[in-house]
Amino acid sequence: MHQTTFAALLVCLLSRSSLAFTTTTSTFRPVATLGSTLHGTSETVEDHPAVLGWPGKYSDAGGVGAGPRPISTQFDVHEANESELKDLDVEHWPIWTTGDKPKWDVGNQVANKEMPYGELSYMISGKLEIIPQSTGVPVIVNKGDLVTFPKGFVASWKVLEELTWHYYLY
Repeated sequence: MHQTTFAALLVCLLSRSSLAFTTTTSTFRPVATLGSTLHGTSETVEDHPAVLGWPGKYSDAGGVGAGPRPISTQFDVHEANESELKDLDVEHWPIWTTGDKPKWDVGNQVANKEMPYGELSYMISGKLEIIPQSTGVPVIVNKGDLVTFPKGFVASWKVLEELTWHYYLY
């Protein structure tokens, strides 16, 4: 009876869409309401289902004050430096690759892709052209770049070389 009750409670808790996660440096804590606070602001945004699973994907390296967190509220691409990568604990983020995803084959273009959540990505290898809908100006993302995709960001993406990157969803 005890195991059945515990399992039912666990299933109930995991299936509830009212759980969300917020971050404070590298610590994750559940909150009772849907939404998360963007680091450094009081802006509350509704979490995408992929974001709700985030804490289980991140393994903290134990650095004080280090860990994944949003670093910009705007689309941004810049070459990352070692200090920044260490502070964000990038090496412990999950890895995503285009190699096994036909939609993202080299040469394919995905038009008007809208980001349903915020994402911070670090390009391990590859090359990607992103054309933001707001500017129409192509931006090339290369190995070693850190990219901020704010929630709601719309762009066309063209894979120029197979991609592999670390990612943090928020």
